[in-house]
Amino acid sequence: MRAMIYGAYGGSEKLELAERPRPTPGPGQVLIRVLTSSVNPVDWKMASGKLRFIMPVKFPNIPGFDIAGEVIELGPGVQDFSVGARVHARLSPGTGGGSAEFAVAGVDVTALIPKGMEAGAAAALPLAGMTALQGLRDRAGMPMSGARERILIVGASGGVGHLAVQIARAAGATVVGVCSGRNATLVKELGAHEVIDYTKPDAYAGQAPFDIILDCVGGSPSPWLPRLAASGRFASCVPGPSVFARSFVNAITGRKVKAVMLKANASDLRVLDALVDAGRLRVVIDSRYSLSDLRGAWERSQSGRAVGKIVVDIAAS
Repeated sequence: MRAMIYGAYGGSEKLELAERPRPTPGPGQVLIRVLTSSVNPVDWKMASGKLRFIMPVKFPNIPGFDIAGEVIELGPGVQDFSVGARVHARLSPGTGGGSAEFAVAGVDVTALIPKGMEAGAAAALPLAGMTALQGLRDRAGMPMSGARERILIVGASGGVGHLAVQIARAAGATVVGVCSGRNATLVKELGAHEVIDYTKPDAYAGQAPFDIILDCVGGSPSPWLPRLAASGRFASCVPGPSVFARSFVNAITGRKVKAVMLKANASDLRVLDALVDAGRLRVVIDSRYSLSDLRGAWERSQSGRAVGKIVVDIAAS
């Protein structure tokens, strides 16, 4: 099968198109013919070597964790899926393998694609969608219905952020999105009640305290804590050392800092799929690339200017 691989730590220049053996599904796994995959920052961060102590890479590596495609073979003991089923999945962080014509996924992280959902959007949903969902619901304590919190989404036009805006709005929260002015219209269309253009002077002037702040950009939580209500919660989807340090100690005011560490599972993927089916969640696609141009997809992600998700069309490459 064709796959993009890299054989040493480095940048996108290490990527190359190669022939690799087609994987075989083991117990509790399915083999998927990959139609599309999507790029997440963790792909190129792992390849750079910056995460080698917490997410080491075995070379040669096929990057990519999000896929959508068709089941073509069942591993031993698999009963919940059938050959020919349209599925999407978040692959194991230990192996990845999404940037290839075939990939193996555990049934515990695989779900049927909602009817009418295009394969590119289906591939773009798992990692970013579950990160947004778990950040809001599990780490920040947002109820999935009847939410009355004021929620600030930092990085509201990005891959995780644009999904978080919609999830929070569907739950009933008052949503304020933070992005540049050029993306304000989109964020409003996705359901934000208000949009803050972070490039403007005194951008947050007049804002009431927030019950929840979900940071989809990364950095220190310190500048955000004064904007929280007395019992507010700050959750970072890109946690650095300062977030982990603060997460162990609640501030005197009762404000809490939480790190979002994705726990991929089919149940949460189905929650997202149900929102898609109900017309309350859609994936915005920034751009699409061929498998052989994965380097370009990574460079687009590294630019920090992507609006929504970056998709790689495997089958059409």
